[in-house]
Amino acid sequence: MTSMQTSSIHFGLLLHNHQPVGNFPWVFQQVYEESYVPMIEALERHPQVRLSLHYTGSLLDWMEEFQPAFLQRIALLVQRNQVEIVGGGYYEPILPSIPDTDKVAQIRHLSARIQRDFGIKATGMWIAERVWEPGLPHFLREAEIEWTILDDVHFKNVGLEDNDLFGYYATEDQSSIIKVYATSKSLRYTIPWRPVQETIENMRSLATPDGSRIVVMGDDGEKFGSWPDTAPYCWGSDGRSGWIEEFFITLEQNASWLHTIPLGEYARTYPALGRIYLPTSSYIEMTEWALPPQKSYTFGKLLHRLEDEKRDDILQFMRGGFWRNFLVRYHEINNQHKKMLRVHKAVYDAGATPEAGLIHLWKAQANDTYWHGLFGGIYMGHVRSAIYHHLIKAENAADRSRFGDGHWQRYEFTDFDRDSQDELIVESDQQNLYIDPQRGGTLFEWDMRRSMHNLLSVMTRHQESYHETLRQFEQERRQLEAYRQRNSTSLQGYIQEGEGP
Repeated sequence: MTSMQTSSIHFGLLLHNHQPVGNFPWVFQQVYEESYVPMIEALERHPQVRLSLHYTGSLLDWMEEFQPAFLQRIALLVQRNQVEIVGGGYYEPILPSIPDTDKVAQIRHLSARIQRDFGIKATGMWIAERVWEPGLPHFLREAEIEWTILDDVHFKNVGLEDNDLFGYYATEDQSSIIKVYATSKSLRYTIPWRPVQETIENMRSLATPDGSRIVVMGDDGEKFGSWPDTAPYCWGSDGRSGWIEEFFITLEQNASWLHTIPLGEYARTYPALGRIYLPTSSYIEMTEWALPPQKSYTFGKLLHRLEDEKRDDILQFMRGGFWRNFLVRYHEINNQHKKMLRVHKAVYDAGATPEAGLIHLWKAQANDTYWHGLFGGIYMGHVRSAIYHHLIKAENAADRSRFGDGHWQRYEFTDFDRDSQDELIVESDQQNLYIDPQRGGTLFEWDMRRSMHNLLSVMTRHQESYHETLRQFEQERRQLEAYRQRNSTSLQGYIQEGEGP
């Protein structure tokens, strides 16, 4: 028997499932049918395939109301030790962007929900948009989280290479230790886009005699069915099985050396590869989008060129912008964020209870409109409207505890947007007016408190890096069309001449 035949490796797969607070009900239902249900059905058919699943609180709330039997199906997979449920911030906030008390409280709230619905203690968590800052371990441990997962780019930024990432590392802040896995970018780009056997052979080449290694992939569950044109590809059509069915069958056939395992179980079984301290980062595309438009465009072109040239020796040092720069790039994001901080103070001054608006505050911290990139963000008007709806609803609840149900009015000069200059805020039980004296008395927020709507939650036109990309594509398209038109006559003549006797 050869050493290759005795070698083995673990495979840790974590699927992150999320729908934004305020998304259209039909989107919840459609993605449920296209992605969430087929994946659970596939796991039910293949009990040897073990993995980790993460569902955000907004999605669990919807399932409880509209598909409660689905939660029971997930619970059965947990009971047979096939699936581990992973925690996180309940409404998927960008953790570094919200107050520390909310960081811990949102994580604990989802952990309590997981314990209630699935009878399991969440030991790990999904970091929203993988936005990491070095102070997070302290708050994660306070919330009783033991491990998490980030992109391999976080690890490569401190000098590690692909061959260093077949396990997890220990990191800490103020002596609070967290175990951190690196999700493989190569797997995220091959699953499910490359042939199944190619993925299997790649993992076989990484197996070792001691079998202690693990290859990890954490990615969106929605990519399996609800991304454009992926439903028939992933789940099959016309009587043919899809990519996932073939993948799960192949995993079971190779279970003697390729061991699927939930990440929490691996973390309890194997020691850390070492100690690490990670910089502020996110996935590489997010760091690209956080840059100013022209810099973002240049950075993106440089990334693609280096990838085409396979210059991994340089790519590992490539770092884009800082996530918090979205608060600089878009005043709409900054105003929404500073409104959230103001409402946070009001809610906590009122006792930080559900009656004082706490749950609505948490809903308003959902990450989806606090950034912008190709996958969504602040331009989603219906989600942005929902965030302000919950902010104003939380503010109404907090103010009732302070002022009662009668009529009242107040004003103050305060540095609302944190630019060192004061704005004027006029508030009453009916409406709020936010005025910027430095911009000619511009009214930049107008809250109707009864309908819980910010009339001025609209977007200014912003230059974006992809505008330049689209211009380049259009220019190239026109050049190609002009070339074809110039050469069509001579080409036709050449063909006709060649057809002569």
